Amino acid sequence: MTLMLNSPAPPAGTEVVRTPESAVAPPAEPRTREPRTVAAPHRDQAIDLIRFGCLVVVVILHSMMSAAVLGSDGTVAPTVALSTTAGFAAASWFFQVMPLFFIIGGYAGITGWRRTRARGGTWTDYLRARLRRLAVPTAVLVVIAGIGLSAAADMGVSSELIAEASRRIGQPLWFLAVYLGLSSLVPVAVHFHERAPRRSLAVLAGAVIAVDVLSGTTGIAGLGYLNFVVWPLIQQLGFFFADASDRPISRPVVWSALVAVLGLLGGLVAAGVYSPNMLVNLNPPTGALVLLGVAQLCVLRLCHARLNRALDVDQPSAESTMVPGEVPAEAAPTAAAPSSRILTAQLSARVIAWGNTYGIQVYLWHMSVVIVLIGALGWLAQTAVGFPTGILLDLPTGIVAEFILPEIESGWWWATRLPWLLAVMGLSALVAMAAERIPFPSEQRLAAVGRSLSALVRAVLPQGFPVQAFSSRARAIVAVGAATMGIAIALLVGIAPMIWTVVAAGLLMGSLVLSAGLTPLRQPAGR
Repeated sequence: MTLMLNSPAPPAGTEVVRTPESAVAPPAEPRTREPRTVAAPHRDQAIDLIRFGCLVVVVILHSMMSAAVLGSDGTVAPTVALSTTAGFAAASWFFQVMPLFFIIGGYAGITGWRRTRARGGTWTDYLRARLRRLAVPTAVLVVIAGIGLSAAADMGVSSELIAEASRRIGQPLWFLAVYLGLSSLVPVAVHFHERAPRRSLAVLAGAVIAVDVLSGTTGIAGLGYLNFVVWPLIQQLGFFFADASDRPISRPVVWSALVAVLGLLGGLVAAGVYSPNMLVNLNPPTGALVLLGVAQLCVLRLCHARLNRALDVDQPSAESTMVPGEVPAEAAPTAAAPSSRILTAQLSARVIAWGNTYGIQVYLWHMSVVIVLIGALGWLAQTAVGFPTGILLDLPTGIVAEFILPEIESGWWWATRLPWLLAVMGLSALVAMAAERIPFPSEQRLAAVGRSLSALVRAVLPQGFPVQAFSSRARAIVAVGAATMGIAIALLVGIAPMIWTVVAAGLLMGSLVLSAGLTPLRQPAGR
């Protein structure tokens, strides 16, 4: 679906779709419809809302699948719910939103890099902001959660539960590790995309197919973990979306592509090539996620412009173009329509602004909230079982205990899911807002720490010892590597015992010190 950017007129049956001007070009001249102050370049509200919606889906999914049962000996055992439920595999086609996350990440990456490049910025300028945006909240999570788990261990919580809590808390970090790596490579990926977009896509797709074929024919499941090229390929789809987002859209073509790719994916699933459960296709990643991502891209293309129009409170309406004093026809039935649309758009704008500010914190902290809530319910259930009432004594699965920790997928379990979700989401929002307010050293202070450490090293080394200064690009690469390694340790090893918290947090802080040193020196005013 290739359309010329400067087509003089779109063909019949097509709809012209345009993103907010700040996403692809300098702001246009203000409309003359009414005098107003020209606003600063704004974000694509539809993209921001969809991204926040994806985050909410992830929180709901993790919350629904996290549960605990009370054993016959009175111990609380965390478990996974719903994975074997009838219909779960079919539902996974809808709630598996990670491909859409990476498509939106690709869109944001290419537009952000092009803005940086247009201002004369470099790769290090682009990387520095994104590294801090991801590493700072992650470092805060690692430190606080590590201290919390250490305190829980000192209070007598079993090592098995501590290890399980550490694993669950680190569960969302895989996305940040992959996303950080892809963000650091955006300038390189954009370079190849702008010079040979189809060839770049074909090379990445060929690599995904090759790994899938090799893994399937050999039967070695571990080979599938080589297929992390799935994520650069899906990010590349975001590049194509960014290029096409201001071009005419032929809805019949996009709908046909959507039906075709879903048919292909369904056929491969029916043939046994891929699992019907899209969560299984996530670990390790397979080509099924790419096909699902193409389908999600088609849906995004179809709804993007309309959603932006619905969110644009400044869009001219019929009332704004009338002559003063003119009474519109059918005024009474339609009078409330514009005001309701504006109210909805304003409410959505508040949600988007909140999501842009606290979304990453919600993503990082929601599993910690789930773990704490499960622990509290487990403690209550154990306490209920131990009450010397003569009714619940020696009944580990007594009525009160089952009321607190119901049997998974029982009627009472399903009835408590809505209050459970509301509790998780409400507490996650509160924790996210609190975590965002935790003070963290500024870039200037971290850069000063880096200079002090560098001076200390030079002072300790023998006089005349050769010291080679690293280039900004080399320091940026080391910073990305340190941050990725810190996240990987928290994800794969965990943050308990405390030594791993120190190692992971130290690597993240080191990456931030290195990236802060990439900040260009600011000259005093007038120089």
